[in-house]
Amino acid sequence: MIDRVGKECCGCSACEQSCPKHCIRMAVNREGFLYPQIQWADCVHCNLCETVCPVLRETIPGRGDLREAWAVVQQDPCILKSSSSGGLFTALADTVMEKGGCVFGAAFTGDFGSVQHRMAQTPEEVCSLRDSKYMQSDTADCYPAVKEQLDLGRWVLFTGTPCQIAGLTGYLGRDYDRLICADVICHGAPSALLWQQYLHNVEDKLGGKAAAVNHRDKTEGWSRYGMDITAENGKTYHGSLKEDPYLRMFLKNVSLRESCYHCRTKEKGSPSDITMGDFWHVEEFLPKLDSGMGVSLALVHTEKGRVLFEQAGGRMEVIPVEYPGPLRYNPSLTNSAVRPRQRDRFYADLKRLGWMKMEKRYLKDHWWNAVRRKLSASPVGAVKRRFIRSIHA
Repeated sequence: MIDRVGKECCGCSACEQSCPKHCIRMAVNREGFLYPQIQWADCVHCNLCETVCPVLRETIPGRGDLREAWAVVQQDPCILKSSSSGGLFTALADTVMEKGGCVFGAAFTGDFGSVQHRMAQTPEEVCSLRDSKYMQSDTADCYPAVKEQLDLGRWVLFTGTPCQIAGLTGYLGRDYDRLICADVICHGAPSALLWQQYLHNVEDKLGGKAAAVNHRDKTEGWSRYGMDITAENGKTYHGSLKEDPYLRMFLKNVSLRESCYHCRTKEKGSPSDITMGDFWHVEEFLPKLDSGMGVSLALVHTEKGRVLFEQAGGRMEVIPVEYPGPLRYNPSLTNSAVRPRQRDRFYADLKRLGWMKMEKRYLKDHWWNAVRRKLSASPVGAVKRRFIRSIHA
């Protein structure tokens, strides 16, 4: 039964969405992550939950035999500015919708307190799926919705983490010619509980509820991205990659889901058609392509992935790159995050200490970095950020 998966559970929700008796539900544990709970009185022991589980399945169909790598930059400067890197996702999504299809991806909930997968059918709806969200997305009832659209003969682009795509393919049980799966190079996923405590702390400082959130703001450049939050009262918070506590905890690996430290889908291989990521150190390979606003790395694994990528090419500047050259700067494609010793007590401390003390305990810093952060938060720093924004506007 699915309960034997334990902490290796990746939270993809395939078990819940496939259960014919609806006796499994994903419940939030004390760390804020989703895990399956079983209503044993209704269970008929069909073991379908184990069949679809990416962790318990004996084999997961790996990526295809193609090994093509491409550098990608959006031609539309507005889309490029609002994308995490080079705008690959939007080009793929727009191409699928031109075929009369739909797109599934992760979007913030209305209060920005969590992230859920949803379906988009218009360019406006796709905007909410754009950008990175550094927390685990709840796939809710997306898998049955994907199957419904495919059974209607529509094209579907499903984007998510490798484990979510493995959960979808397990749920579907077979491949579909009109299904394109695009995973992201995944570092790991913090919980919604951590994000909510962080967000409430920022909202208290701003004196209002969040009206917009961007985990990958590129005001100071793509490689120096940071957190940007705007409150309903118009006040803003900006924290650089090296300054923002949420991003720093994420990159230190202390806040990730337990399964992220031994990701089974990275071991077995995600059954995606295309992998999307940041083309870090693109200046080493294609220096003329780096404008400072982002370059996407596209890895094409299957023939149908290649067809869609070629169809989307008119929206992008696309340059082939020798495989596997750029992958040395994206170790998260195949390697799980290293589990730090601090992870043993991290979420227990979060509930016990509260956000401010968590910063002091888990983000101990040299005194000169603390001075830099204070200067960045000063009126002079605020003027500097407004000036940079005006240049990119």
